[in-house]
Amino acid sequence: MSRFLFLLASLSLLGCGAHSGKNPDPVEVEGRVTLKSKPVSGVTLQLQPTGTGTQASLPLKDGTFRGSVTPGKYTYYVSEGSNTAAFQVIPEKYRAGALDRQIHIGAGSKLDLTLD
Repeated sequence: MSRFLFLLASLSLLGCGAHSGKNPDPVEVEGRVTLKSKPVSGVTLQLQPTGTGTQASLPLKDGTFRGSVTPGKYTYYVSEGSNTAAFQVIPEKYRAGALDRQIHIGAGSKLDLTLD
């Protein structure tokens, strides 16, 4: 019986070899962020994974961003960047991630995010 439990525990830890635990290669993502129909600039768009993926920080300039991100599901929020005044007008709910605000990032993703 103890051999069976050891084997079962070992297979559970190894995951039966079905998943290597390595994230997929990053893909290029681009998009824009607006607040009240105006481009957001001088702050940083944060992508926080809610499933697979890795944290990403993308500076916003003239409302646009571009960068390499691991494919997966994310929530997004804005953090202070080079422009403190721009950050202060961001609504409080967009200063932290939220599970009801999720996006999927895959190859060639073009995102259009509004902070209204």
